[in-house]
Amino acid sequence: MRLDRTLTLALFGPMRRLVARDGGASIPILMYHSVARDLDDAQRPYFRRVTSPEAFARQITLLRASGYASVTLSQALDALEAADNGGAVRGPPKVAITFDDGFRDFHTEAFPILEQAGYTATVFLPSAFIGKPFITGRECLSAAEVRALADEGIEFGSHSVNHGPLVYLGADELGMELRDSKAAIEDVAGRAVTTFSYPYRFPEQNARFTTMFAQLLDECGYRGGVTTTIGRAGPQDDRRFLPRLPVNDCDDAPLLRAKLCGHYDWLRSGQRLRKRSRALWQNWVRA
Repeated sequence: MRLDRTLTLALFGPMRRLVARDGGASIPILMYHSVARDLDDAQRPYFRRVTSPEAFARQITLLRASGYASVTLSQALDALEAADNGGAVRGPPKVAITFDDGFRDFHTEAFPILEQAGYTATVFLPSAFIGKPFITGRECLSAAEVRALADEGIEFGSHSVNHGPLVYLGADELGMELRDSKAAIEDVAGRAVTTFSYPYRFPEQNARFTTMFAQLLDECGYRGGVTTTIGRAGPQDDRRFLPRLPVNDCDDAPLLRAKLCGHYDWLRSGQRLRKRSRALWQNWVRA
């Protein structure tokens, strides 16, 4: 039994339908990694990062049938900034589809499905791996493929240079990861890079780090960014640290619909509690 799915569909979804009406105030930003047939099905469902082409096609079909307009992350930022005084995002419901790590299967498997649906996406590249195998050995997009996809309207953002745990870096090293990756991707894609995806678990409980990191993002010319924090993005969220909804091969139609309409956002509270508990434990151990 998948606990997060059971609680979402049987408990938190029905409860939210009774009490919550956001009136179109939020944009779901979906987080994918790889679209391929070599599934990582030895992992627990929540942690899987590979979606089969068939499942991805079904998910895109569901989005279209549900009336969602596909936007890049930059366009989602535009919509959030233009939200009216009541917090409603104008126009039809929007969804931003994002991919971390810049795997080559985006070009061979995901993009044809998106193109057929008339959808777009934002792909975040760790610049040191363009044209090289990723840490896991999976192939990454080549420079030529990045340029071709950019010409087709795919947006590219930064996922740092080396895809390392940024929370352990000092300001100088962090600045290098932000500036160097931005410059390298802009050189390859021929487009401005103004969005960033935080690699690994986002340390939102670490105020010192997030304050420093937010300042560096601004100084390096990033307009906004996304994290692994769970939830839909709303006008009230910090544009540099927007939440996302993880999606993979295990997301069937009922669960994906629940995520899109906010019934999965309850996990954000649990996620924060786990992070704070882990931080308190680590501080206690160091003491």
